[in-house]
Amino acid sequence: MKYLNLFIIIFVITTGCSRDFDYRISNSIFIEDLENPGLPIYSEKGYNSFGVYWGLSPFTTQMRHDPSKIVVQNDSCHIYLSGNTGEVAHTLVVSLPEYTPATFIELISLNGKKFNLTGPECAVSLLSWERPRELKILEGVFTVKRVQNLYVDKELDSVILSGTFSFKATVDNTPVTFSNGRFDLRFGNENFYYLQTD
Repeated sequence: MKYLNLFIIIFVITTGCSRDFDYRISNSIFIEDLENPGLPIYSEKGYNSFGVYWGLSPFTTQMRHDPSKIVVQNDSCHIYLSGNTGEVAHTLVVSLPEYTPATFIELISLNGKKFNLTGPECAVSLLSWERPRELKILEGVFTVKRVQNLYVDKELDSVILSGTFSFKATVDNTPVTFSNGRFDLRFGNENFYYLQTD
């Protein structure tokens, strides 16, 4: 009898923990990269993590932040990478001109794509507390290494975009390097917006 009670207690504890873990996966999981302290590990599991060194400071999703999102508008697809440096919230917006997926399912076409940040196929802007900063890209690359479908109960729930980036730029006329950037983000109905007008 006491073994049965012990089994029930263990079952309740493990079931409760797994539900909590599932909840955190749907939001954001930050696992620190020991080789790049302050940044999340590079992953392709849909952890909703993002990070880059802004100069020597980590700009990451480690603390509270607005969720990342994709907005398709003005004949471009805008990928919002949101995080913070300490107490200041920032958002990098990577814009892909003339790429207008109508649903998150179509994001699969980005799989394996590499974008030169100084070329016409990609543009980057920076917001701090939702205020535009003066950003001029000097050189850099944005790579979507892998795009994969995420199924829940055999139904397509979202798409995971994972990749890396780095660039040199001037922010408000001050030279700075954004290095070791990585992202592992889920996009579905709740954070994909198609705002095209006919």
